[in-house]
Amino acid sequence: MLKVVLSAVVALGAIGLLFLWGGISPAKVLEAVRSIPLTTFLLALGIQGSIYAFRAARLRGLLRASGDETVPSARDLTAASAAWILDSHVLPAKVGEASLVLHLSRVGVRAEHGLVGLLLSRLFDLLTLVTILGVTCLVLGLSGARPGLEWLTPLGGLLLLGALALAAVIMRGGAMLGLLRRLSVKAGLERTAIGTRISGFTLKVEAALRSVPLSALGAAALWSLPVWAAVLGVYIVLGTGVGLAGANGESLGLFDLLFGSSLAILGSLVPISSFLGFGVLDLGWAWGFAAVGVPKASAAATGLAFHTLYLVGVGLLGALGHWVLAQRPKSGA
Repeated sequence: MLKVVLSAVVALGAIGLLFLWGGISPAKVLEAVRSIPLTTFLLALGIQGSIYAFRAARLRGLLRASGDETVPSARDLTAASAAWILDSHVLPAKVGEASLVLHLSRVGVRAEHGLVGLLLSRLFDLLTLVTILGVTCLVLGLSGARPGLEWLTPLGGLLLLGALALAAVIMRGGAMLGLLRRLSVKAGLERTAIGTRISGFTLKVEAALRSVPLSALGAAALWSLPVWAAVLGVYIVLGTGVGLAGANGESLGLFDLLFGSSLAILGSLVPISSFLGFGVLDLGWAWGFAAVGVPKASAAATGLAFHTLYLVGVGLLGALGHWVLAQRPKSGA
């Protein structure tokens, strides 16, 4: 209960900051929400649904490669992905992230393989996002199209170096987890009953990670491209649908849209993003788009309007995912 209250306080504080920073009122946000054509919202909802299908395809390959004997159907994995994303938005401090392991267990996936799927999925998400943001920063910085943003060039270089480091972590994940497990043994954590259980489970996860070949990791990296093309597509379609535009009403360029959207998504990964994700995501959206020439009032209002509509899609598709999973007979796995 305390976590919910704290997350709500953080959300209200972030929204209040945006209202003050942008000089807007709730009516301005409501106006932006109402301005989106129904066809645009339905297009975004369709793209949003494809995200879960692409996630399911990536997850299916990772589970099969990790040695899971009974890989669920694409339907079940799509439902589990939709339910997982809803949980991660609704539950505070990102504790809903772990729900993917629970949902996968309901469709027959053992816990250690579910955890491998979760870890690798999120690492590939972060790798793809950092790469996209790095390239976007380089393009914007080197183009000189946005005066005052030349510092994006070195930032883009650093982000791409970070992407290489993340790729190394993904390829050596089993070895790194094994090192951590051995260090915990030396520290004496196995002397307790719970320590022994944690060590035994970690050993299973390590074995599953080590069994994933580089070819499967390469395939997962390729599946991450349509996942993130769809994610950014939803952000761009909904954002422009609620009125996101330049200072004189002109359309923003592709890399302007990618920059603001990527910053918002990066903010959503922060554990303090609070109840329903309101907080750092909205601040990242507002700052990112203001940096590329969007008026503050528009950046703040469209960010909150976009977020509201995005959550409607997450709620509808996530509820459908929960319903599909609820129809399945309980697995004995």
